[in-house]
Amino acid sequence: MTKTIHSILRHKRQILAVAAIMASCAAVQAADGADPSLQAQVPEAYKNGLVGVYDPQYPPSYFIDDSGKMVGYVLDFQAALTTKLGIGSTAEQAKFAGIIPGILGGRYHTSYFHDTPERREKMDFVDVHQTGTVVMVKAGNPDGLDLNELCGHTVGVVSGAHQQLELMPKLQKECSDRGEPAIEELAFSGLNEGSLAVRTGRIQGWLGDAPSVGYIIKQTENVFATTPTPYLTGYSGFAFPKGDPIAPVIRDALGALMKDGSYIKILKDWHMESMALDAPLLNGE
Repeated sequence: MTKTIHSILRHKRQILAVAAIMASCAAVQAADGADPSLQAQVPEAYKNGLVGVYDPQYPPSYFIDDSGKMVGYVLDFQAALTTKLGIGSTAEQAKFAGIIPGILGGRYHTSYFHDTPERREKMDFVDVHQTGTVVMVKAGNPDGLDLNELCGHTVGVVSGAHQQLELMPKLQKECSDRGEPAIEELAFSGLNEGSLAVRTGRIQGWLGDAPSVGYIIKQTENVFATTPTPYLTGYSGFAFPKGDPIAPVIRDALGALMKDGSYIKILKDWHMESMALDAPLLNGE
């Protein structure tokens, strides 16, 4: 009888020990943030980690901060995706001209670009967000502007940029077709000059690329805002050599980030939530 009791107690202790180990493993897994089903799909060539390469001259995508560290929303997405896959993450620097040859030659795994038909001939794109133009205004949008509510208002653009050459003529035509006053257009040399004009009231709104406007808003908290409606023109995302088996895995990891809220959080951190996708895309599909 005594032996039986001891045997039962010993068996219980063994069960508890196994349970404790399993709980510990689960806690580590949760802390790491890895998704086991996604981790199992990582190709062997990527088990040691993902190497991204960027030319850090393009804030807020990737740039050097005051401490000398390369940062940006692209780096945030790379870190979140590799965490979800349970692999390491490295970000290296290179001049833009050498990045695509470096990826196609196997020196690097990925970088981040606008998804274009020309680039798709040699690369697969995991599209992370839409690209386009937003209207930047003073915080609180005191004039009640939106993309389709600019007629009769003073709006700035970069001289020679597609906002001036392509978008503004479309908006002016819409004003004319509706019988409303034309937009008063002012051209500036760049976003810094344009943002100052918004701040001082020289212009009421600014048509600019969404990432760049988001960066200005992040740097000058509670000074600027964007209006609700963007002008969407395409996608941007991580590019891999054509046929690389990691691309669909990265797409699925992006879907997991969308489900757990990490995706929209990163975009909101950089004031780019208006560029969010509803679902992950591979080559726009």
